[in-house]
Amino acid sequence: MRRLALIVALPLLLLIAVHLLSQQYGTAMPSQVLRMTEARLLQGDAHDPAQVLGALPTAGPPVGQPVELPVQIHETDAPGALWFALDFRLAQHAESPYWLVIQHRPAASVYLDGQLIANSGPGNGSVAEDEDDLAQRGLLLAGRRLQVSIPPSLLPAGEHRISLRLARPGFEGAGLSAPLLGPAGQIRALQEGRRFWQVLRVTTALAGLVIGLFMLMVWLALRQEWLYGVTGLFCLCTALLLSPYLLNGALFPAPWWRVTLDLADVVSKAGLLFLVARLSEIPARWAEKMAVTYLVLGCVIDGTAAFLGWSWTDFHHPWPWWALGSRTVVLAAAAVLAARAALATPRRAHLVAACAVALSGWVWLYVSWFALVLSRQMSVVDINVVGHGVLITMAGVALQRRFVGSLRDEAMARVRLEQALDARTRELQDRWEDLQDSERQRTAAQERERLLQEMHDGLGSQLVTARLCAERGVTSQSLVGLLDDCIREMRLTVDALAVTDGDLTLLLANLRHRMAPRLQDAGLELDWQLSDVPLLPTLRGTGGRELIRIVQEALSNIIHHAGATRVRFSTRVDEARGQVLLSIVDNGRGLAADLRQGNGLRGMRRRAERISAQIEWRIPEDAPVEGGTELLLRLPLDAPA
Repeated sequence: MRRLALIVALPLLLLIAVHLLSQQYGTAMPSQVLRMTEARLLQGDAHDPAQVLGALPTAGPPVGQPVELPVQIHETDAPGALWFALDFRLAQHAESPYWLVIQHRPAASVYLDGQLIANSGPGNGSVAEDEDDLAQRGLLLAGRRLQVSIPPSLLPAGEHRISLRLARPGFEGAGLSAPLLGPAGQIRALQEGRRFWQVLRVTTALAGLVIGLFMLMVWLALRQEWLYGVTGLFCLCTALLLSPYLLNGALFPAPWWRVTLDLADVVSKAGLLFLVARLSEIPARWAEKMAVTYLVLGCVIDGTAAFLGWSWTDFHHPWPWWALGSRTVVLAAAAVLAARAALATPRRAHLVAACAVALSGWVWLYVSWFALVLSRQMSVVDINVVGHGVLITMAGVALQRRFVGSLRDEAMARVRLEQALDARTRELQDRWEDLQDSERQRTAAQERERLLQEMHDGLGSQLVTARLCAERGVTSQSLVGLLDDCIREMRLTVDALAVTDGDLTLLLANLRHRMAPRLQDAGLELDWQLSDVPLLPTLRGTGGRELIRIVQEALSNIIHHAGATRVRFSTRVDEARGQVLLSIVDNGRGLAADLRQGNGLRGMRRRAERISAQIEWRIPEDAPVEGGTELLLRLPLDAPA
């Protein structure tokens, strides 16, 4: 019972509070405020009103072309400045300062009975301007607001004429609102009321537009969530109903603008009932069928009435009774359904929703009754914005709750996924460590095998040769030379294993240091022309030893087969191909015409393939005389894929 009493009493109390607020911030035109909606467009563009016929008050018939305000004029229709004349009459002498409020475009000069009272040009006149003021929104868009204080001495009783000159229009054209003239206090009160309701309408319309577009985009992304699409359409239609208060005129020509607004009203009412039926969490198929039936009938009947121009206040015609009666039934059904949901479940959200739907229905009934049925007995403000705002807020809250729920479910799913991922990661980590241990053991075994092969092919063969020579009784000097070769071979292997960062220059420098005595004994002169090159990933680890073996084999071939006296080492970087070039050039007898690759050359090629290098032998490009051989080794700058 407490919930039922709250659902019935709270919306009524809120309606009374909104009614009192609307009376305090009323928008009805005060009795002494004049809104001049008729003017005369005069001929001439002079700066002095005395030179423009009809700008000064004179006896005789009025001159100029009558126009209704507000008016907008395209730049092509106004080759020069524009003059407007507005006549008004005061029944008695002004006892207090009057305010004249005009919204215009472009710059304006205002004359009262031929006397300049304001000039909106920059730096001229004593004009209080507030171009961001929303109080006059709806009189003229994209204009400048001009507010002039007129002393009582300029406003005696009788006829008066306001002459207004607009400067030559620019690309945006010219525009003039319907000026307001009245006592400063009444104008201020009118502006405060308009400002309050205008801000409320703008905020509500923008909220409905943003929420509606967001929900429609969600529906377009997730077509299975069609309820988002219905809610978005409802919010957009509700925002559209507030557009006449925000726009300067109709967006479409008559009668299509009224057809659009009336259909939007039908869609919003049907959408409200449908959404309440869907979100109330109680079976209500009758409400959904009722919403669809009203939507079809309302679009046909109300659309026809709007197209034919039937009046909302002509109650001698049956259509206003249908329009108001059908909307009352739909809103009452939505309120009853929301109340049932609030009474059936203890959830606070359903209680708030029931109060919001009830308040929206009471506000609509209040405005419709006093603005349409009893329009002559009481002047009311169109406070439907309160009902629209409540419904849009409810839709936004529902969206927020649904969105937060989705985020919460997503967070829980993420936690469960992270837990499963952690368990899987630990399992994979254990397997990875096992594979790493196996790989390390395999790599160590391969490395031991390569080292043993290197020692067998290099140091081992030389030791065997030295042993055979010792058994044959060679001279001690020859034996010492063989042992020196063994020691040199061992040191070369150690030096190659010590350089693990891929430093080509350091590898070659170690080789030069170890091989220098042997090259000198062979009568070879070294020409060292190494340049700075980056570290090469392919030479890391055992790659350096493979390179040393290639260079060592090349020097051995030069000593034993080339008959050369000079060897040149050079390096350079080929940025275009992403390579470092190592060139070894001798001045020997050159390449044989029928060169056949033996074990040594094939071994060099295999070693080059292991370090992803390319090797070739060719005639030197810069040889001073014929002969000589160049070994060119191309090493990649980046690690092989």
